[in-house]
Amino acid sequence: MRTERFDSLDWLRGVAILGMLVANIPWHTGTSMSRIHDVDGLSVAAWLIQYALVDQRFMPVFCMLFGAGVLLLADGRADAPGFRRFYLRRMAVLFVIGLAHAYLIWPGDILLTYALSAPVLLLFLRAPAPVLLACGLAFKAVDLAFLQWPELYAQTFRAWLFDGWLVIGDPPMSEAAAYAGSYADLFNYNVWRNQFIQWTAMPYFRMWNALGFMLIGMALFRWGILQARADARIYRRLIMGGLVFGLPPLVYGLLGRIGEHEAVGAFLGWSHGLPLSTLAYMTGTAATSMALLGGLILVFRGHEKARWTAPVRAVGRMALSNYIFHSVFFLAIFAGLEWVAYDTLDPDDRLVWVAGIWIVQLAASPLWLRAFGQGPLERAWRALAGRGPRRGERVALA
Repeated sequence: MRTERFDSLDWLRGVAILGMLVANIPWHTGTSMSRIHDVDGLSVAAWLIQYALVDQRFMPVFCMLFGAGVLLLADGRADAPGFRRFYLRRMAVLFVIGLAHAYLIWPGDILLTYALSAPVLLLFLRAPAPVLLACGLAFKAVDLAFLQWPELYAQTFRAWLFDGWLVIGDPPMSEAAAYAGSYADLFNYNVWRNQFIQWTAMPYFRMWNALGFMLIGMALFRWGILQARADARIYRRLIMGGLVFGLPPLVYGLLGRIGEHEAVGAFLGWSHGLPLSTLAYMTGTAATSMALLGGLILVFRGHEKARWTAPVRAVGRMALSNYIFHSVFFLAIFAGLEWVAYDTLDPDDRLVWVAGIWIVQLAASPLWLRAFGQGPLERAWRALAGRGPRRGERVALA
């Protein structure tokens, strides 16, 4: 028995991948999301768009879809002999892909986080939706606490896991020098950077945040919300609730970030730091990501048969391949072809590159699927993980 494919999940995944490019491009093209080289109206406007509308909005959606995907993978076979071995083998393959991505291409990889978080989700396969939601919120609360009060992390997980042996030391060179040098230089730099951008960051915020939204996504899937099957009023409530509870802390946190940014604060005439601005900002982004989710599903429900949604769904069906393509593309641009010097683009310049990549992926993904049926990395992942046990009864929705 084959599990049902939900077009709404492909749509959400496609939008999330395209949106994650906007969120990730500051780290593909430079060392800071905040830096502006030429401060003018366009660059400041693009900076504000990045923080007010994009940062930490699309990764939560993708994490929720990952959680839903785990339930789909377990659908009708969670108790079958060999399922857990198949599941762990599949996540081990994802771990290897993420490891290669982080060390050989781009250290900002998120696949390692997903692969290391995935075994925890096995504990929740039979959990009802309210339990999933409560546990997801609890994980997210830990994430918010560590981000606002990093000394909590330093006194707990960092002390337990790293303080006795890990000494990161100085970088072998600047990131710009690594990209301008040989590939060996870049690899050595990636090895150094992954010590803190991947491994020490896992118990700091990466896994808490990912697990929180994965469990929330599993709850929403059990309720039929991600499948676009719930009453339209549910999605409108997601939008209204996300905006009502998210916009005030988001605006407050954004004002704090503006005040802490010397160039943007001076340009906008606001130079005041605010207490608890990190907690407020991250709470606001989490809540407004739920509003984004509700809005995206309503758009899909209203235009499910529209031709313009098909390319977005195709991008979603090739999410893994399209995600890795972003990193390969920028590696070629900055380190291979050296068309652009690393860490020289302003926020408005980056948006031009985003538009170009969107056009390419929206055009190429449907053509690839028509010719080959699935993305190249999706095919490799499935082949290396092998076939799981046969499906029996369907997984119950709440």
